[in-house]
Amino acid sequence: MANRQNTEPTTGANVTPIRGADKPPASAEVSQVGKKGAITYDEGVLKVEHPTWMNAIGTEYVNLSEVIAEQMVILSASNGNKVDQHELSLLTETVMGISPKDHVEMMLATQMAAVHLMSMNMAAKARRATTLPQHDSYTKQTNQLMRTFAAQAEALKRYRTGGKQVVKVKHVHVHEGGQAIVGNVTKGGGGE
Repeated sequence: MANRQNTEPTTGANVTPIRGADKPPASAEVSQVGKKGAITYDEGVLKVEHPTWMNAIGTEYVNLSEVIAEQMVILSASNGNKVDQHELSLLTETVMGISPKDHVEMMLATQMAAVHLMSMNMAAKARRATTLPQHDSYTKQTNQLMRTFAAQAEALKRYRTGGKQVVKVKHVHVHEGGQAIVGNVTKGGGGE
């Protein structure tokens, strides 16, 4: 977990600068991530504009919003510890696009963004593999990650709808000699 600076925000009362991990990822450019500059990242310092970011990810807790932002920076850092601004933007804007309404949705959205990023990276590795064992390994990992993403999307859908399934029948045709029932139909138990 990254250490936070205990300094006053420099750009406003709702902005907290956050220092990177022990070896902060190097970046020479300022990147504005998400809607209205909810997050900026520059030379190892992550700044979170709390109201915008917190509303976008479905939390009222400042520390939690900062930890989620830090996790996204860590996920978007390469082996050389340099943050890929495009990957950070992808992660952040994916979570914001899912529009989580509470903490469970926020965690699912964050996981979905991470799994999507990893599956795309594995697919790229599979495409560039030079040996059959490498290709098979990367393809298998890509498949597992994509299945995980689909399961997460389904879990989010079930969570949002309360697990209810709605089936609407638009057209019913009753042919000669047939019977139709109009109304709610429930399956009874054991009767004749």
